[in-house]
Amino acid sequence: MARLSAVEWDIIDARVRKAVASRHLPNLSRGFLCVVLEQFFPGRAGDHADMVTDGGNDRGIDAIEIIEKDAQAEVYLFQGKYRESQATTDKTINDAEILKISAFLHELFDKSEDLLRTGNLPLTEAVRRIWVLHERGVVCRYRVVLCSNDQGLSGSAKTLLEGAIRSLPGVDYETYGASDLIRDIGGEGRARESGLLQVVGKEAFERADGDIRGVIASVDARSFVKLIQTEDGRSIKRHLFDDNLRVFLGANGGYNSEIIATATSNDSHLFWYLNNGITITCRTYSYNKGHTNPVIRIDDFQIVNGAQTSHSLLEAARGSPDALENVVLTVRVYATDRTDIAERVAVATNSQARIQSRDLRANHPILKKLEIALLERGFYFERKRNMHAGRDDKQRLDALKLGQIIMSYYLREPDKARTESDSIFADRFSAVFHEHHKIEELCRVVELYRVVEEMKDAYVAKHGDGVEGGGDHQYLIYGHWFVLFAARTLLSHNGKPIPQNSDDVRALAQESIALIARACSQGKAVAHYQLFRSPRTRDRILAEFNGKQMSLLDLLETLP
Repeated sequence: MARLSAVEWDIIDARVRKAVASRHLPNLSRGFLCVVLEQFFPGRAGDHADMVTDGGNDRGIDAIEIIEKDAQAEVYLFQGKYRESQATTDKTINDAEILKISAFLHELFDKSEDLLRTGNLPLTEAVRRIWVLHERGVVCRYRVVLCSNDQGLSGSAKTLLEGAIRSLPGVDYETYGASDLIRDIGGEGRARESGLLQVVGKEAFERADGDIRGVIASVDARSFVKLIQTEDGRSIKRHLFDDNLRVFLGANGGYNSEIIATATSNDSHLFWYLNNGITITCRTYSYNKGHTNPVIRIDDFQIVNGAQTSHSLLEAARGSPDALENVVLTVRVYATDRTDIAERVAVATNSQARIQSRDLRANHPILKKLEIALLERGFYFERKRNMHAGRDDKQRLDALKLGQIIMSYYLREPDKARTESDSIFADRFSAVFHEHHKIEELCRVVELYRVVEEMKDAYVAKHGDGVEGGGDHQYLIYGHWFVLFAARTLLSHNGKPIPQNSDDVRALAQESIALIARACSQGKAVAHYQLFRSPRTRDRILAEFNGKQMSLLDLLETLP
């Protein structure tokens, strides 16, 4: 593998330094890790800090993300290595780093108590959460991601890693290098791919209209999997989905168990009827018309719709190479040199697919009114995702974030702000967004939330690799939504409005955090991640505030 060129180095280093500056990160290595997490979990920048375990005694694991789905969970374990000069990018990930990962995995599987005594709070919380999943009978799949801007795994390190995971069920790995990162962030180095699709019988229908032509074909699913998988067959070529408007890479969307079940069942012949298929745009395609079982060659292509189906078929094939023998897939291939047509195809095909409830609500009259009202007070309200991406981040206010703020403060449901955020644009929409909000007060609540976020960031910066029992502010890592609930409780009891003065806002936040700390220090110790997903924690805060002298019903009746 060639060392990074000056241009490639500049692309990555500039992105890393921007992340360090904008997020006030401690070093370039942390910046690189965050840039990688952005690619694996796009649209979730606010959650990246919660994933990071990098720091003292991290056991070689720099970030952990756990995605729960029904009776299964995906556990992503990241190790990052950032070379801070172009001259050092010819180095490799060495054996020592792999031995750390191997030791961690074996301790994790053996439930070694030593993992609870590392002094690394984020790592401990993640380990506890994984063990809880095990106890609940949740099937966990582990994916070790080795990300670096150097030459990747050395030969001996690769042998060590593959030997280590061979005895661990459900564990796999992938390397994520500089070229992968450049492709994923849309750099100039994106590869122009060509590939082949095997048509079944003569099931190909073609049409041409001026500067666009297309073919709709029934394709052997195995040829499609070969088209999209990396050379080692371990993962998907992410850069093939750059133009997919709705793609969610890795676990952020990932594969669908129902699609896999259909593809690998005795009824796999029904896949063609049950699945919407794949849409591909390309510069050109060719095949032998009129022939039986022709092969379609596509050049410079992008998969603009069908990311979930793609991930699912790859997962099915990895589980059993022969699983897709009888699976036929509908593929639409559109060829044009006009970028505007390619973009319109991407938009149209994704619009016909499942649309998230947030997208459906984006033009709702109440959100338009909130946008106008908030703009008057200096906030750029984003009822559509990233619609004010060019503005100062401090002035931008995302609709989902505002919904979570309202749920925590006004609706007094801080646990649901974290666990049921999808309901904000679904069945809870009218309760969250309505015309009865006092905009001036709402803006003050937003400012309170931002103060809480600043406190959280400051704590993580100081204690992110630190200790259990790091003072009251340790509860901010997972309990920041509860601070808004506690603040509302305090203000309601005293009959006071939310303060305007910044010092008073900060004092209110501190008092609220102290209330949460007193409530959470009572009773049996529970992992913070679980603690702040439970409505019982809300009850404990109310009980602590009222000296445990009143019933919960009475407590709620005291709040306006």
